[in-house]
Formats: sequence, structure tokens, C-alpha cells
Amino acid sequence: MEEENYFKKITDHLKPSVGLKNYLRYVLQKRAFKKKQTIAVTDPYFSTLLFIGTGTLRLYAIREEEETTILFWQKNQFLTPMFMLGNYLEKEVYVEFLEDTTLIGYRQTHTANLYKLFPEYREIINRLYQQQLAALMRHAEALAYLNTSTRFENLMKAKPELFTLCRLKIIADYLGIHPKVLSLLRSKAVKKQ
Repeated sequence: MEEENYFKKITDHLKPSVGLKNYLRYVLQKRAFKKKQTIAVTDPYFSTLLFIGTGTLRLYAIREEEETTILFWQKNQFLTPMFMLGNYLEKEVYVEFLEDTTLIGYRQTHTANLYKLFPEYREIINRLYQQQLAALMRHAEALAYLNTSTRFENLMKAKPELFTLCRLKIIADYLGIHPKVLSLLRSKAVKKQ
């Protein structure tokens, strides 16, 4: 089932050739992660294209012991290669698994073959990077232009399960608001229901 979702999501971006699909079917492997497990993005595992079969993840950075949540991912989303991300941000960057998670990917040794043998693979990766960049830009625009209650309401509509998966402090950080303000907004939202 997770492998079917993998190919369905790739097809949403670009129809892969039969050869690419067969190659990926041959090399794809599942890897399980436990809730609250964290891994640095400098781990070679994050140097390839990964797919979230099950679970929810948080990308965060640490500088001088201050933690900043950058992004959340949910099942049926791709994680583009992030191996060098920490170097560009000049911070330590980690992925936290907010619940038991299954990632589907391939070993880094297959990356060169994918680019060499399947020209459409480069296009798929480019589109996935653009999708990731667009998500980051939408979040940056929301932080810059939307008021706190609108940011909260948008997150509640888009990813309500985050409120049961992680601490309010993490969500407040992501939304750029104080945890007490988030708590107040959340209690008002619960009263409306």
C-alpha cells in the first residue's frame, strides 16, 4: 500500500517511465523509526529521496541551544535530499519523528544510476524541491503578513493532528507566537466547537 502511494505521488508530479518504476521497485526499502526518535540531517540516510509511508515528522534547527521548528511533514509526502542543509543554515538540523513512522527510500549508491539512466528522475527531484520551497515560502509569508489567529486557524485546518502529536511550545514556535497566546487561541477554538 505504501509503495502504491509512493508511485501515485510521483505520478502527481511527472509520469515516470516503466524502467524508472521497475528500478525503484527493485531498490526501495522501508525503514521504521520510533516516536520521539531524532536524527541529524547530516546522516547519509537523508542524502536520498525519501517518502513518508506512515507518520509525522518535524524538521528543526538548533543554534546556541535555541531550537527553531522549520517545517512539518505528514504521511504521503516526499522528503527531498537534505544532507547539506545544516551547512547552508549554519545550524545543526534534525528530523524528529512525532509518531512511529515508516520511511521508504533507497541507498545512496543508487542515486547516480537514477540520474544517469532516467532523465525524468532529475525533473521529478526538481519539482519536489520546488514544492518544498513553495511550502517554506508560504509559511514565511504567513509569518510576515498574517495575524496570529489566522496563522493558528490555518494550521488547525491544514494539520489538526499536530496539536495531539507535539508540545504546544513547538507549535507556538512554528507559528511565531508565544505559547500562552497559542494556549488562549486553542481554548477559544475548543469552546467554539
